[in-house]
Amino acid sequence: MSAPHSNSHFASSSSDDVSDLPFAPTLRKILMVMGVGFIVPIVLLLLIAFYIGSSSQPPAGSEALATAEVDARVAPVGSAAVAASSQAAAQQNAASMTTAAAAPAASSAATTPAGSSSGAAVPVAATKVDGKGLYESTCIACHGAGVAGAPKVGDKAAWAPIIAQGDAVLYDRAIHGYTGKLGVMPPKGGSSASDDDVKAAVDYMVAQSK
Repeated sequence: MSAPHSNSHFASSSSDDVSDLPFAPTLRKILMVMGVGFIVPIVLLLLIAFYIGSSSQPPAGSEALATAEVDARVAPVGSAAVAASSQAAAQQNAASMTTAAAAPAASSAATTPAGSSSGAAVPVAATKVDGKGLYESTCIACHGAGVAGAPKVGDKAAWAPIIAQGDAVLYDRAIHGYTGKLGVMPPKGGSSASDDDVKAAVDYMVAQSK
């Protein structure tokens, strides 16, 4: 009966001996520091993640509010632009229709004299073609100095046999060109004048050379 008592006494004495060791307080401090050093970074990381997540998400209803503000700002400008375009197009169409309607009236008014009830056409005086103008701008290059066999305007002796051939021959040569013994005359003197202008120029030179 005395042996068990001695074993319990030995265990309690061993525990007291360990707690009385000189490095026991230091070991506890090290364990506490390690625990704090492990827990604190985890807590900080969780706080940072929560802060970033909350700041990146817009508050409820802010996106709809921003869209409404954009629509409100753009709507007046777009409406004004569309309205202006529509109004301009309508005015342009109206002007075109007015012009188209007025053109026939103006044309009929120009051809029909005022107060005429019979509707008879009134002859319009033909515009006189200025033959002198074409002569001074084109024909004078050859006929002004008698170049390449061209009869000089005012030289009655040179023009007499040519005039004797008749106006039809002179007109044809002047319009379509002529190759003579002393030179070549290009059609219409190399100009882009109309046939009537060329005929008027021939008449002018003939009148000055008779």
